[in-house]
Amino acid sequence: MNNQIIIEVNQDYIYAVYKAKNTIWYFNELIKNGFSGYNSIKYSNNNQVFVWLENVRIEGEYYVGVLAENGDPERVPLADAIDWLVIEDARLIGGYTIRYYRRTLDEDERINFDGYYGVRIDEGNDFFRPDRSSAEGAIITIENFYNNKDLNGILSCKDFRKEAENILIENNIEINEETRSKIEAVLKISFVEDLELNGFPNFDEIDRVFTLKDQKKDQHLIEEKVIYRDGSITINNLWVGFLKDDGWKVLNRVD
Repeated sequence: MNNQIIIEVNQDYIYAVYKAKNTIWYFNELIKNGFSGYNSIKYSNNNQVFVWLENVRIEGEYYVGVLAENGDPERVPLADAIDWLVIEDARLIGGYTIRYYRRTLDEDERINFDGYYGVRIDEGNDFFRPDRSSAEGAIITIENFYNNKDLNGILSCKDFRKEAENILIENNIEINEETRSKIEAVLKISFVEDLELNGFPNFDEIDRVFTLKDQKKDQHLIEEKVIYRDGSITINNLWVGFLKDDGWKVLNRVD
């Protein structure tokens, strides 16, 4: 991997690093299970320069591998990695800071960049943990419940109370418990009736690519690009809210 790339630190870059940090569990599982393809992690060395460690294996709380720039062996604490990548079927998986930098290039520069790396750099696939520890993970979790047609599981990922509160705020209506409870009940009934009428959406065998579109206080607007095996794409824009003692929950969809 090229260590000479200079990256501008902005909100898009910060989100790219966030994605890398929140998906590196997937990389770790691959390595622990004997992944045999090319793999690498990125970290800051003693000179505060970001470098890539290749041919990684995990020993205790350390990544062990060789430096891409000179082949020297190195041990890096697991917590120090800020990015990861693997190559599967000549396709880049992970490599979030690389993807960010590539997006800043013009068309000719991007062609040269892709030629240098010699792998397919497409939309990718974001492997957030399927739990409610992140906004993106909450979306994956509810979609897994959709696949299983598990209504109770689906409802456990929803927060109709927060949705009701948002409706009141957006319409400049005073928030009181009675009004909020009535709207909350209507939202839940409508949601369940829609599932009963139209059935459960299916999210089997897909790739997901997430983008942070907006945020306010304890809520994130997440764009989920769903890429199906036939190449078709759908876009879901979802508000996801954070509850202090209950993690992230999916709110309303934005059309």
